[in-house]
Amino acid sequence: MGKHQRRDKIARLISWGHWFTFINILLCLALGSLYLEASPPSETALATLYSVVNWIGHFAFLPFVFFIILIFPLCLVLPYARILRGWAALIGSLGIVALVADLLFYRQYGYHLNSYSLAQMAKDAETVFAGASFLIILGVLLGFLVLLGFELLVANYTWKHLQELQRRRIGASATSVFVLCFFTSHLTHVWADAELYEPITQQDDMFPLSYPTTAKTLMAKHGFIDVESYQAQQQMLMVADNIRLRYPQNELLCTKRPDERSKSLIVFDRLTQQQQRQLATIATDSELVGFNGQLLGHPSRDGGLFQLVYGLPDFYQETIARQNIAPAYLKPLDDFGLQVNWYASANWSQELTLSSYYQDSDLLALQSFAPRPRNQLNIVFIDGDDFAKLPDILAKTQQHQLLVTALAPSDSESILGQQQFMPKNMAVPLYERGYSLPEHPIAGLMDLMPTLLNQTMSCAGGTKNFSNGESLTDSGERWPLIETYSPYIVIYDSEEITILDNTGQFSVYSFAEFELKKGAEPPVPVLIDALKDLKRFSRSAKTD
Repeated sequence: MGKHQRRDKIARLISWGHWFTFINILLCLALGSLYLEASPPSETALATLYSVVNWIGHFAFLPFVFFIILIFPLCLVLPYARILRGWAALIGSLGIVALVADLLFYRQYGYHLNSYSLAQMAKDAETVFAGASFLIILGVLLGFLVLLGFELLVANYTWKHLQELQRRRIGASATSVFVLCFFTSHLTHVWADAELYEPITQQDDMFPLSYPTTAKTLMAKHGFIDVESYQAQQQMLMVADNIRLRYPQNELLCTKRPDERSKSLIVFDRLTQQQQRQLATIATDSELVGFNGQLLGHPSRDGGLFQLVYGLPDFYQETIARQNIAPAYLKPLDDFGLQVNWYASANWSQELTLSSYYQDSDLLALQSFAPRPRNQLNIVFIDGDDFAKLPDILAKTQQHQLLVTALAPSDSESILGQQQFMPKNMAVPLYERGYSLPEHPIAGLMDLMPTLLNQTMSCAGGTKNFSNGESLTDSGERWPLIETYSPYIVIYDSEEITILDNTGQFSVYSFAEFELKKGAEPPVPVLIDALKDLKRFSRSAKTD
């Protein structure tokens, strides 16, 4: 082959590669539109425009990168059309298969493929198609072969009709659009990151292999912003004043259950070790059953009270109080004609009042406690100094379904640092009557109100519309348990405990020994799921 002939062939191969890549870009754009469809709608017109521009730029960029890295060099060193068409078809098929797999996983779980999510996908596939592993593998192989055949058709068609495609003169225009969208999206993200414009920055994880340029490193490097000022502004996004509440998530559509027995919840602020031993003896005498698992309280009584009453993470506490919002479940209970009473013992702290959250609440004196056997919900708060009142309360509620617990561990204030989040240091007692709770390894205070209400009313969507907790009457997987102990987020998993603070720093401990695992990082999908679950009641998690 002569020098000029070889050069012309290389030029033709490169031109063919561009057209082959262009068609794959169109295919990727079609698949990429499903990421947009699966993501929450943008909150502003600017964010919507950014998502469209980012979609075009990103999914044009991905196939082009594969062309530059895996096809273009071979055009120079191995200019044989048949080999390159087969190689390009194989690369294109593998890329599209990976994109489809990521798309399916993203639509199901909300995050992208990695080593953890691949294992999760295999586990779920085994669960759904139990005993059908061979059929799954066969289906994937057949799908890949069909896609490979399509890519071969594209490769051969673009090669045979190259001159016809070149005469259409759409390549330069399309390339200009793709390049413009790519750079526009990144420049827009630089601005949004610098301005902390959340409607745009919250789209960072929407597309696979997306690493948008950030202002923090780029602009700080060139002296345009002060890093400490940037971090301070970012911290402000986490305070309660900036939380836009959507509580409940949707209108509560509930029906009353036929079980009309009254329900009572007895809550101590905290109990000493001696009082816990006395409680165990009284529970046995009163035929109460201990919870077969570990219930975690809250380091502070105030945070524990909020989590128990509302079933929400404590970082919503200030927003709820500022907006004077009552617990969402009170309205359907009132519609059912079910009486809800709140009582407090004589020494119950004046700082632990429901009126600090919503002003229409009243705490009745414990002396007036005269429960009925039917159609009543009673929440009784008892100070540790009034522990002797418990037997009398239990005697008056013999016909009730009953839960007995405490808000905070006995010695939580004396434990410093992250040791306070060790499960045994967070444990509070839980006794029940009439619930027959299944065994659970771990639970939190946010689970108690859903448990109390589970046999009183049934709501569309269960308790998810008004609580982050789950009824303990339901069996099933309890890991991970996600708790907020402001300013910390703690993720309890079966093997490890992850603690995050409001600066984004995290520590990972072994669950059993609570030993720091140096260099360990929490699984990203678990972390993403945790943050999404905690933010379910903020408007940024779900648009109006």
